[in-house]
Amino acid sequence: MHIIPQLETPAGENFINFEENLIKLINAIENSGLNGRYKRQDLPGIVLEQNFGFNGLILCKDLKERRKNLNIIYAFNMRDKNRISILSDLITLKQIGVRDIIISEGVHPLKTVFNSAKPVYDIDVAGLSLILKKDIVGGIFDGLINNEMQGFFNLGVVAGASTEADGLKIKKLIKIGADKFIINFAAGSPDQNILNFIKSEKKDILLYINEQDIKGSLDNFIKSVNKLNLDGVIIKISNEKDNVFMQYIDKHQ
Repeated sequence: MHIIPQLETPAGENFINFEENLIKLINAIENSGLNGRYKRQDLPGIVLEQNFGFNGLILCKDLKERRKNLNIIYAFNMRDKNRISILSDLITLKQIGVRDIIISEGVHPLKTVFNSAKPVYDIDVAGLSLILKKDIVGGIFDGLINNEMQGFFNLGVVAGASTEADGLKIKKLIKIGADKFIINFAAGSPDQNILNFIKSEKKDILLYINEQDIKGSLDNFIKSVNKLNLDGVIIKISNEKDNVFMQYIDKHQ
Protein backbone atom coordinates (compact mmCIF):
# COMPACT_ATOMS: atom_id res chain seq x y z
CA MET A 1 0.00 0.00 0.00
CA HIS A 2 1.24 3.46 -0.95
CA ILE A 3 1.37 5.84 2.06
CA ILE A 4 1.30 9.51 1.00
CA PRO A 5 1.65 12.70 3.09
CA GLN A 6 -0.53 15.74 2.41
CA LEU A 7 0.35 19.24 3.60
CA GLU A 8 -1.27 22.64 3.34
CA THR A 9 0.80 25.61 2.29
CA PRO A 10 1.58 27.35 5.62
CA ALA A 11 0.66 30.96 6.32
CA GLY A 12 3.40 31.95 8.73
CA GLU A 13 6.46 29.91 7.81
CA ASN A 14 9.43 30.97 5.72
CA PHE A 15 9.08 29.52 2.21
CA ILE A 16 12.72 28.42 1.86
CA ASN A 17 12.80 26.74 5.28
CA PHE A 18 9.50 24.99 4.60
CA GLU A 19 10.69 23.71 1.23
CA GLU A 20 13.97 22.41 2.67
CA ASN A 21 12.14 20.57 5.45
CA LEU A 22 9.68 19.19 2.90
CA ILE A 23 12.54 17.77 0.79
CA LYS A 24 13.95 16.10 3.91
CA LEU A 25 10.54 14.60 4.69
CA ILE A 26 10.10 13.27 1.14
CA ASN A 27 13.60 11.74 1.19
CA ALA A 28 13.00 10.17 4.60
CA ILE A 29 9.68 8.62 3.49
CA GLU A 30 11.26 7.24 0.32
CA ASN A 31 14.13 5.71 2.28
CA SER A 32 11.74 4.22 4.83
CA GLY A 33 9.92 2.18 2.19
CA LEU A 34 6.53 3.58 3.18
CA ASN A 35 5.70 4.75 -0.33
CA GLY A 36 7.18 1.60 -1.80
CA ARG A 37 4.62 -0.70 -0.23
CA TYR A 38 2.62 -0.39 -3.42
CA LYS A 39 4.56 -0.81 -6.68
CA ARG A 40 2.57 1.56 -8.89
CA GLN A 41 4.89 4.34 -9.99
CA ASP A 42 2.14 6.70 -11.11
CA LEU A 43 0.94 7.32 -7.57
CA PRO A 44 2.48 10.47 -6.08
CA GLY A 45 5.07 10.98 -3.39
CA ILE A 46 3.26 13.94 -1.86
CA VAL A 47 0.01 15.90 -1.98
CA LEU A 48 0.24 19.69 -1.73
CA GLU A 49 -2.93 21.49 -0.72
CA GLN A 50 -3.46 25.16 -1.49
CA ASN A 51 -4.95 26.98 1.48
CA PHE A 52 -4.39 30.31 3.20
CA GLY A 53 -0.58 30.22 2.98
CA PHE A 54 1.84 31.06 0.18
CA ASN A 55 1.04 30.02 -3.37
CA GLY A 56 1.23 26.25 -3.68
CA LEU A 57 1.86 26.48 -7.44
CA ILE A 58 5.27 28.08 -6.75
CA LEU A 59 6.08 25.21 -4.41
CA CYS A 60 5.02 22.65 -7.03
CA LYS A 61 7.30 24.31 -9.59
CA ASP A 62 10.30 24.38 -7.25
CA LEU A 63 9.85 20.77 -6.19
CA LYS A 64 9.48 19.59 -9.81
CA GLU A 65 12.70 21.40 -10.71
CA ARG A 66 14.61 19.96 -7.76
CA ARG A 67 13.19 16.44 -8.01
CA LYS A 68 12.52 15.65 -11.66
CA ASN A 69 10.91 12.29 -10.92
CA LEU A 70 8.82 13.41 -7.95
CA ASN A 71 5.13 12.78 -8.54
CA ILE A 72 3.03 15.55 -7.01
CA ILE A 73 -0.72 15.84 -6.54
CA TYR A 74 -2.06 19.38 -6.29
CA ALA A 75 -5.21 19.55 -4.16
CA PHE A 76 -7.69 22.39 -4.09
CA ASN A 77 -11.32 22.88 -3.15
CA MET A 78 -14.09 24.44 -5.18
CA ARG A 79 -15.35 26.70 -2.40
CA ASP A 80 -15.02 30.43 -3.13
CA LYS A 81 -13.09 29.92 -6.37
CA ASN A 82 -14.44 31.51 -9.54
CA ARG A 83 -13.85 30.07 -12.99
CA ILE A 84 -11.09 32.58 -13.78
CA SER A 85 -9.12 31.46 -10.72
CA ILE A 86 -9.68 27.79 -11.55
CA LEU A 87 -8.60 28.23 -15.19
CA SER A 88 -5.48 30.14 -14.09
CA ASP A 89 -4.49 27.32 -11.72
CA LEU A 90 -5.07 24.64 -14.37
CA ILE A 91 -3.03 26.47 -17.03
CA THR A 92 -0.16 26.94 -14.56
CA LEU A 93 -0.26 23.29 -13.46
CA LYS A 94 -0.10 22.16 -17.08
CA GLN A 95 2.89 24.40 -17.75
CA ILE A 96 4.65 23.05 -14.63
CA GLY A 97 3.84 19.49 -15.66
CA VAL A 98 1.72 18.50 -12.67
CA ARG A 99 -0.83 16.05 -14.07
CA ASP A 100 -2.45 14.81 -10.85
CA ILE A 101 -5.07 16.96 -9.16
CA ILE A 102 -7.53 16.35 -6.34
CA ILE A 103 -10.68 18.41 -6.08
CA SER A 104 -13.12 18.60 -3.19
CA GLU A 105 -16.09 20.65 -2.09
CA GLY A 106 -14.03 22.20 0.70
CA VAL A 107 -14.86 22.52 4.38
CA HIS A 108 -17.52 24.98 5.48
CA PRO A 109 -16.11 28.41 6.47
CA LEU A 110 -17.37 27.77 10.01
CA LYS A 111 -14.46 25.34 10.32
CA THR A 112 -11.89 27.87 9.09
CA VAL A 113 -10.47 31.15 10.36
CA PHE A 114 -13.09 32.91 8.20
CA ASN A 115 -16.05 31.52 10.13
CA SER A 116 -18.39 34.43 9.36
CA ALA A 117 -18.14 33.87 5.59
CA LYS A 118 -20.72 32.05 3.50
CA PRO A 119 -19.57 29.30 1.11
CA VAL A 120 -19.99 30.16 -2.57
CA TYR A 121 -19.59 27.76 -5.49
CA ASP A 122 -19.20 29.13 -9.00
CA ILE A 123 -18.42 25.60 -10.20
CA ASP A 124 -18.81 22.49 -8.07
CA VAL A 125 -16.90 19.20 -8.16
CA ALA A 126 -19.22 17.61 -10.71
CA GLY A 127 -19.11 20.75 -12.87
CA LEU A 128 -15.31 20.83 -13.06
CA SER A 129 -15.22 17.07 -13.68
CA LEU A 130 -17.58 17.56 -16.65
CA ILE A 131 -15.40 20.36 -18.00
CA LEU A 132 -12.17 18.37 -17.74
CA LYS A 133 -13.51 15.01 -18.86
CA LYS A 134 -16.49 15.72 -21.12
CA ASP A 135 -16.21 19.37 -22.20
CA ILE A 136 -19.99 19.67 -22.01
CA VAL A 137 -20.63 22.71 -19.83
CA GLY A 138 -21.64 25.05 -22.59
CA GLY A 139 -18.16 26.21 -23.57
CA ILE A 140 -17.69 27.66 -20.10
CA PHE A 141 -14.00 28.33 -20.79
CA ASP A 142 -14.47 29.17 -24.47
CA GLY A 143 -12.75 26.00 -25.65
CA LEU A 144 -9.54 26.53 -23.66
CA ILE A 145 -10.06 23.40 -21.62
CA ASN A 146 -10.86 21.33 -24.71
CA ASN A 147 -7.88 22.59 -26.71
CA GLU A 148 -5.23 22.74 -24.00
CA MET A 149 -6.13 20.60 -21.03
CA GLN A 150 -8.91 18.11 -21.63
CA GLY A 151 -7.40 14.67 -21.05
CA PHE A 152 -4.18 16.08 -19.56
CA PHE A 153 -5.11 15.77 -15.89
CA ASN A 154 -5.54 12.65 -13.79
CA LEU A 155 -8.57 13.71 -11.82
CA GLY A 156 -9.09 12.61 -8.23
CA VAL A 157 -12.26 13.53 -6.36
CA VAL A 158 -12.73 13.53 -2.59
CA ALA A 159 -15.92 11.70 -1.62
CA GLY A 160 -17.57 9.91 1.24
CA ALA A 161 -18.40 6.22 0.88
CA SER A 162 -20.72 5.47 3.76
CA THR A 163 -24.24 6.45 2.62
CA GLU A 164 -26.54 5.80 -0.32
CA ALA A 165 -26.11 9.42 -1.40
CA ASP A 166 -22.33 8.93 -1.44
CA GLY A 167 -22.74 5.90 -3.68
CA LEU A 168 -24.96 7.78 -6.13
CA LYS A 169 -22.50 10.69 -6.30
CA ILE A 170 -19.60 8.32 -6.96
CA LYS A 171 -21.56 6.57 -9.74
CA LYS A 172 -22.20 9.95 -11.36
CA LEU A 173 -18.53 10.93 -11.15
CA ILE A 174 -17.43 7.58 -12.58
CA LYS A 175 -19.80 8.11 -15.52
CA ILE A 176 -18.27 11.56 -16.03
CA GLY A 177 -14.77 10.08 -16.05
CA ALA A 178 -13.08 10.71 -12.68
CA ASP A 179 -9.83 8.72 -12.53
CA LYS A 180 -9.52 8.09 -8.80
CA PHE A 181 -11.48 8.52 -5.60
CA ILE A 182 -10.16 9.79 -2.32
CA ILE A 183 -12.44 8.38 0.34
CA ASN A 184 -12.78 10.71 3.31
CA PHE A 185 -12.39 8.56 6.42
CA ALA A 186 -13.91 11.33 8.56
CA ALA A 187 -17.19 10.89 6.69
CA GLY A 188 -17.62 7.48 8.31
CA SER A 189 -16.32 3.96 7.79
CA PRO A 190 -16.44 3.20 4.06
CA ASP A 191 -19.15 0.88 2.79
CA GLN A 192 -17.42 -2.17 1.31
CA ASN A 193 -20.10 -2.42 -1.39
CA ILE A 194 -19.26 1.10 -2.59
CA LEU A 195 -15.53 0.30 -2.57
CA ASN A 196 -16.18 -2.90 -4.52
CA PHE A 197 -18.18 -0.97 -7.11
CA ILE A 198 -15.36 1.56 -7.59
CA LYS A 199 -12.87 -1.29 -7.99
CA SER A 200 -15.14 -3.00 -10.52
CA GLU A 201 -14.91 0.20 -12.59
CA LYS A 202 -11.10 -0.01 -12.52
CA LYS A 203 -10.68 3.23 -10.58
CA ASP A 204 -7.99 3.90 -7.98
CA ILE A 205 -9.14 4.23 -4.36
CA LEU A 206 -7.16 6.13 -1.75
CA LEU A 207 -8.23 6.66 1.84
CA TYR A 208 -7.91 10.18 3.28
CA ILE A 209 -7.40 10.77 6.99
CA ASN A 210 -6.06 13.51 9.28
CA GLU A 211 -3.11 12.32 11.34
CA GLN A 212 -4.84 13.33 14.59
CA ASP A 213 -7.59 10.83 13.76
CA ILE A 214 -5.13 7.94 13.65
CA LYS A 215 -5.49 5.99 16.86
CA GLY A 216 -2.23 4.44 18.01
CA SER A 217 0.84 3.96 15.84
CA LEU A 218 1.09 4.32 12.07
CA ASP A 219 2.04 0.62 11.94
CA ASN A 220 -1.23 -0.40 13.56
CA PHE A 221 -3.26 1.96 11.39
CA ILE A 222 -1.75 0.52 8.20
CA LYS A 223 -2.55 -3.00 9.38
CA SER A 224 -6.14 -1.99 10.15
CA VAL A 225 -6.81 -0.61 6.65
CA ASN A 226 -4.91 -3.28 4.71
CA LYS A 227 -8.05 -5.41 4.69
CA LEU A 228 -9.81 -2.75 2.60
CA ASN A 229 -7.46 -3.54 -0.29
CA LEU A 230 -6.88 0.11 -1.19
CA ASP A 231 -4.39 1.58 -3.65
CA GLY A 232 -3.06 4.01 -1.08
CA VAL A 233 -3.62 6.14 1.99
CA ILE A 234 -3.25 9.92 2.10
CA ILE A 235 -2.45 11.22 5.59
CA LYS A 236 -2.97 14.93 6.18
CA ILE A 237 -0.18 16.20 8.44
CA SER A 238 0.08 19.61 10.03
CA ASN A 239 3.86 19.92 10.42
CA GLU A 240 6.55 18.87 7.96
CA LYS A 241 9.08 18.37 10.77
CA ASP A 242 7.03 16.56 13.43
CA ASN A 243 4.37 14.10 12.22
CA VAL A 244 3.35 10.44 12.14
CA PHE A 245 5.76 9.77 9.28
CA MET A 246 8.79 11.03 11.20
CA GLN A 247 7.65 9.13 14.28
CA TYR A 248 7.42 5.95 12.18
CA ILE A 249 10.86 6.54 10.67
CA ASP A 250 12.47 7.24 14.07
CA LYS A 251 10.92 4.05 15.44
CA HIS A 252 12.17 1.85 12.58
CA GLN A 253 15.68 3.22 12.19
